[in-house]
Amino acid sequence: MGPAPAASASGAPSPLPALAHFLRSRRARLTPESVGLPRSGARRLPGLRRAEVAVLAGISPEYYTRLEQGRQRHPSAEVLDALASALRLDADARRHLHRLTVRAARRTGPAHGPAGDSSPVPGATLRLLRATVWPAYVISPVRDVLAWNDAAVRLITDFAALPVAHRNLAWFAYGDPRARELFVDWDAVARGNAHRLRDALAADPHDARGRHLVAELTAHSPEFAAAWEDHDVRGPGTGHKDLDHPSAGRLRLDYTVYVIPGARALELVVMTAPEGSPSHRALERSANTGPGRAGSPGPEPPGVTPAGRPRPARPAP
Repeated sequence: MGPAPAASASGAPSPLPALAHFLRSRRARLTPESVGLPRSGARRLPGLRRAEVAVLAGISPEYYTRLEQGRQRHPSAEVLDALASALRLDADARRHLHRLTVRAARRTGPAHGPAGDSSPVPGATLRLLRATVWPAYVISPVRDVLAWNDAAVRLITDFAALPVAHRNLAWFAYGDPRARELFVDWDAVARGNAHRLRDALAADPHDARGRHLVAELTAHSPEFAAAWEDHDVRGPGTGHKDLDHPSAGRLRLDYTVYVIPGARALELVVMTAPEGSPSHRALERSANTGPGRAGSPGPEPPGVTPAGRPRPARPAP
């Protein structure tokens, strides 16, 4: 079957090898019994055989073999949908499969380099951050934290104190030891960031910032490298996180991701707890009086840092 392609120094493999790797990785996770096929003969490797996937998808074994070997470059949408059903892909993985067949994705905008994403956050979104008492922040598709409120600083970390290149949720999860102490299920949180990052790079393989980030995390963290090699993907959604906060104690917070319309598809993430719950009361106890202030790496009002601390006004240019 051959080894799976590793991430290149630029961060992401080319679309066709990635498609082959994705198909092999999904096939290896299934068993004949899980898809309603009889088990026949001894198996040297785990998972379905290529011929079994082909039967389930209604295509020839030879054609499927060419797909896994990167020799078939233009599968139709119908074939991809059949493969998605055969491999039992969820909605995120099905979308990812279609993306991987694009030979060369066009740029949707200028590339973003290693220093971090400079996408502007809409003013209306910043006003919403100022108005909410819930922990909230805005992220780019490659997980760069672009804006946040005081409640997010109290809950997660002082983003303003981080180097701009490391002001990123994936980097925080894998590169900052405080994340392992904060998140009760650190492994799930960290892997979720890797899966979201892969989803973003499938949508825009030319994003230089994302490619640099993947290369840096792969070199820095064997755990990230393993999560990246899994080739799992996940889009924006909802869920909950359990935190062991140093001052607020054990928290269970629900999070919702709202996609902000625009060319860069920024996301507003808000974390809440049911009113009257222990987590809600703990957040109330830790909150300062009044709503949090929005922060971002860009210009802020004189006298206020992104983390909400007093500072001297900037001199005029």
